[in-house]
Amino acid sequence: MMILKKIESQIEIEFDSDNEAEIVLKSIEPELMDSPSERTETEIKCKDNLLIIKIIAMDSTSFRASLNSYLRWIDLSKQVLELKN
Repeated sequence: MMILKKIESQIEIEFDSDNEAEIVLKSIEPELMDSPSERTETEIKCKDNLLIIKIIAMDSTSFRASLNSYLRWIDLSKQVLELKN
């Protein structure tokens, strides 16, 4: 039986523009201060029109919870941006 020491993943989400990616990053930055789980470390940054999310978790449950939280916040931010246009 193999025991996982940690789970690490990087997800890239492409936006229509650099500005849109930056706005979404700014909207979810406060969530980085209060991580969804103490068992995860999350780094989020922009590179051009990409939002890059790096998650390191101690177990699959905390990884999934963290990923789901950030994806929901990103989706909500994107929906708010679409309302503005």
